Amino acid sequence: MDRETQIELKHTKLSFIETQPKDVLTTAHHKVVALHGWLDNAASFERCTQMIPDCHWYSLDCAGHGKSDHRPDGAFYHLWDYVLDVVQFIQNLNAKVWLVGHSMGASIAMLVASIAPDKVHGLVMLDNLGPLTSDASQRVSQLQHAVNKMSIDRSASKGYDNQEAMIQARMNGFTKLGYNASKFLVMRGSFEGEDGRYRWRHDPKLTFPSPYRMDKEGVTAFIKGASCPTLMLLANQGIFKACQKQAIEMCENFKSAELNWCDGGHHFHLEDESYQKVAKRVYAFITSH
Repeated sequence: MDRETQIELKHTKLSFIETQPKDVLTTAHHKVVALHGWLDNAASFERCTQMIPDCHWYSLDCAGHGKSDHRPDGAFYHLWDYVLDVVQFIQNLNAKVWLVGHSMGASIAMLVASIAPDKVHGLVMLDNLGPLTSDASQRVSQLQHAVNKMSIDRSASKGYDNQEAMIQARMNGFTKLGYNASKFLVMRGSFEGEDGRYRWRHDPKLTFPSPYRMDKEGVTAFIKGASCPTLMLLANQGIFKACQKQAIEMCENFKSAELNWCDGGHHFHLEDESYQKVAKRVYAFITSH
């Protein structure tokens, strides 16, 4: 049973979908906090939650996404701010949790597992190889680009005629999506304005360049700090399909990690032809630990 919920943290308000286990009378259910990718929302895990009914799911809309609050004007969307959000969310659950993250959400989950090991039982990373990195030589231009973008006046979106047009636009975005996968994300991630036009719920600032990225050594330090059981599940046709060597190197830096590959594209946990296999892999890993 799904329940739409909001939580007021000290610094922001987050929306999430709570999916209670099928047998609610049993107390030995794993609590799973699910974190979606960039420009997605909590609906990203709708199919996984239905395929894994023995767990108690909390699928978050990360700040600036879905129905959660946006960061204030002038504030960037730093990974470490998401980490604070998630740590405070888990504190309110008063229990150790499993973290299941997709893409950007997997990077956030890995950082949380590293800095708050007492709160995390295990980690599942879906089609992700950790936070994006940059060399020190790029820092000045990167910050300059981000600040310049933030300083430009932004005009309001003209919107779309209907949600069907938004589904088509999402299907042809940075990562290609099938119709049904796109529909899940659009139905939660859009709204009808007073003018009858449909617009995205997410904060436009999410499309701005990041002002700062860690270097490879910094990311590796966080990976080595994550001591919980970890599953890295990558998509054979995803954005890391040519990164087998990098994936192996990353996996070896975890204290306890498994690396597996599964057929499908970047959103393989949501696509018609692959979500069942992905959910079964995730469930098998969680229940074996």
